[in-house]
Amino acid sequence: MYLGLKEMRHEKLRYSLLSGVLLLIALVVFMLAGLANGLSNGNRQAVDQWHATTVYLNKNANQTLSASQLTLADKKHLQGTKIAPLSNLSGTLRTSNNQLKTTASAFGTSRNSFLMPTVTSGHRINGKNQLLISAALKDQGYHLGQKVRIGTTKKTVKIVGTYAASTYSIAPTVYTDTATLNRLKGSPVTSGQQQPINAFVTKRSHFKTSKHGNLQRMSINTFIDNLPGYSAEQLTLNTMIYFLFVIALAVIGIFMFVLTLQKQALFGVLKVQGIGTSHIIAALLTQSIAMALIGIGLGLAITVGLAQIMPAGLPFVINWQAFGIYSLALLGAAVIGALLSWRTVAKIDPVVAIG
Repeated sequence: MYLGLKEMRHEKLRYSLLSGVLLLIALVVFMLAGLANGLSNGNRQAVDQWHATTVYLNKNANQTLSASQLTLADKKHLQGTKIAPLSNLSGTLRTSNNQLKTTASAFGTSRNSFLMPTVTSGHRINGKNQLLISAALKDQGYHLGQKVRIGTTKKTVKIVGTYAASTYSIAPTVYTDTATLNRLKGSPVTSGQQQPINAFVTKRSHFKTSKHGNLQRMSINTFIDNLPGYSAEQLTLNTMIYFLFVIALAVIGIFMFVLTLQKQALFGVLKVQGIGTSHIIAALLTQSIAMALIGIGLGLAITVGLAQIMPAGLPFVINWQAFGIYSLALLGAAVIGALLSWRTVAKIDPVVAIG
């Protein structure tokens, strides 16, 4: 360890350059991880806030919420606690004078449903044609008492309350009751048990009998994985991150191998003086770990700094657990890269190396 660190102090430029390369790799890894977490959070945040365990869709909907068609009457096939109907409408939320326009995901459920978010200002839905909006929409200029439209309909709803930030498919969410959302959709049925919905969301439930009607049961995680584009998006970004681990391993491995070839004579002298192969390998490992720690530490610091100045619309979220795992993976790649030179060090013959 002492030999490795002393050489790094003596050869500052050489080892600083490799630390800089590892810094850039770590920075790209953390930036991609932040973007992956941000996009994941933007797609699923509303679903996570439900704290549900099970979703029931139409069995012919290919596990997609927007393609599922059910009615409130289908609840007769289910038994359990906290079973809530769910309708969904994605469209443009706009004011009556069209001064404000924002793409939003609207959810409709029963007024006393556990899916309804906790109101932070205003009041809960207690009548027809009322709407709750997320904090992001409030920040954009929407306010209590304002009448807005969703989609292409000319029907208006009144904003009566706001709740904490929430997104679904990267769009801010709004909530209303089932009947109101059906009116906004232009459904001919806006009351009774034949009202159309898209799903049932539950915390604990099961089928009453072996006859399930058109219902298909899935876990909340399966539902999230089948959100449009979610899995492909995460797979693409994670594959890029994993590939960077391979690049880090290759960079460290090549650097240490070339360094070993350049220092064969020095290693030969060390062996003549009685310093064993294990001590030389330990010095190389110390150098690799030190460079990796410097690169990872600076990469983390720069990432956190950049996150503070990024625009609000950029989906970037720091997940310290994921960052910790990726830091350990980069450190592991550095260790493996250094160990690739152990055979070269072990085969060095002092007589040949010294000449």
